[in-house]
Amino acid sequence: MSALRRFTPQPDGILLGRFEPIEADLLRLATTQLLEMLRSGTTDPQLTASDGAFGRLLPDAYRDDDEAAAEFRRFTATGLLERKAQNAQIVLDSLAASEPDTATPDREDSQPVTVSVDPDAVQAWLRSLTDLRLTLADRLQISPDGIVHLATEDTPFLRELYEWLGMLQEELVYAIDV
Repeated sequence: MSALRRFTPQPDGILLGRFEPIEADLLRLATTQLLEMLRSGTTDPQLTASDGAFGRLLPDAYRDDDEAAAEFRRFTATGLLERKAQNAQIVLDSLAASEPDTATPDREDSQPVTVSVDPDAVQAWLRSLTDLRLTLADRLQISPDGIVHLATEDTPFLRELYEWLGMLQEELVYAIDV
């Protein structure tokens, strides 16, 4: 790992994350879209049954028993989706609290964005990054062997986003493991 770390632990237990403005915007956009999807899933059970991303976010508890799996999902899906939405909201709140100075109209010349992640928010960040990657894995049609099967003009961008989120997740784990 390089000497420059994205997340650096502070003596008080806070992690400071450093992002380029475009990275912070991208993470904010992706997390906002995840939050909207999760909220839709809590109000529309048909969506959770028909959208493959929810299959990855809420895997069957009983793979060999469809009836038991459906019953388990009926009792747990809404609560799980609500907790996932709370995690995504924590990430968004962290990003909002550390927005760069909006008085500067030219974002390209802006200084890096520093995000403060308190110890209670770290797990929410890790879970949300996982949820983002699971959703992208479904959209990219990534098979268990890691092969991307989606072939559209958006595939390169989505794959880069998927890999970047994995790098963020890894860097966050390294930061809490010091």
